[in-house]
Amino acid sequence: MPMEKAVLVTIITERVMEPTLINLVEHAGAQGYTIEDVASGWGKHGSRTGQIESDQSFKMLLIVSKSVAQLILQEVERILQPDYEVMAYQHEIEVQSRAPAQPEA
Repeated sequence: MPMEKAVLVTIITERVMEPTLINLVEHAGAQGYTIEDVASGWGKHGSRTGQIESDQSFKMLLIVSKSVAQLILQEVERILQPDYEVMAYQHEIEVQSRAPAQPEA
């Protein structure tokens, strides 16, 4: 099973930033992402229960190249972190290589 190196970027932030974050990662070169609701949490920004929309958070997961990961994290720092609660981190990973698409006969 051939594997290739990639970076898993995880970003957790306020629900109101979802459209901005989607635009940011698409412009940075991400080819896709997964978004998950975050039911509740606690940390240096306090407790978030998600009971009302303004308290809701979400988590975005992206598998990207190292250069795209760096650009995304730089832009998150520049655009989101000054005004919004955000946690962003990355992990180097290996993913299964995708087999080239076979032409239809």
